[in-house]
Amino acid sequence: MTKNKTVGLVVFVARCTAAATIAYLSARAVGLPHPLWTCIFALVGSQDSETKIFKTVGGRIGGTVIGVIVAIAVGAVAYRLKLDLVWQIAVAVAICAMLAWGRPAIQLCMWTAPIIFLSASPTESIASVGFYRGCEVILGILIGGLFLIAADRSFARAHPIRRPRRTKS
Repeated sequence: MTKNKTVGLVVFVARCTAAATIAYLSARAVGLPHPLWTCIFALVGSQDSETKIFKTVGGRIGGTVIGVIVAIAVGAVAYRLKLDLVWQIAVAVAICAMLAWGRPAIQLCMWTAPIIFLSASPTESIASVGFYRGCEVILGILIGGLFLIAADRSFARAHPIRRPRRTKS
């Protein structure tokens, strides 16, 4: 393995480790009930490239918000109609899929609704579960994005690309 590949590997491992750890500690510090989602989305966010991170983070946050809204709305209607969990997931994913079609940046909405339904307990309102899952996911996305940018910029400063000198002709 070359020196640059070794350094790249070390930076990647450190970035992922730090993002997951800080995500967990942050979620726990603010009292979010399922820090698992914060860790997962911090790791998902640290897989991107810095050049696309701002668009990616914006899309993922937008997709999360859409998924939360759809899950809460579907959950409220399903409760009144006495629809079971399978129908709730099916309807919510169908709505989110229609909204996300042709918009890959917000496709996270299709994951968010099932995450909300499948992590809810009978003693919680779907609105509070949606709020908490949304906060956990968004916190993870932001932490993963920040660690990606910080690590890539640190790596770039430590290993600048040498450009050939221009000579006068």
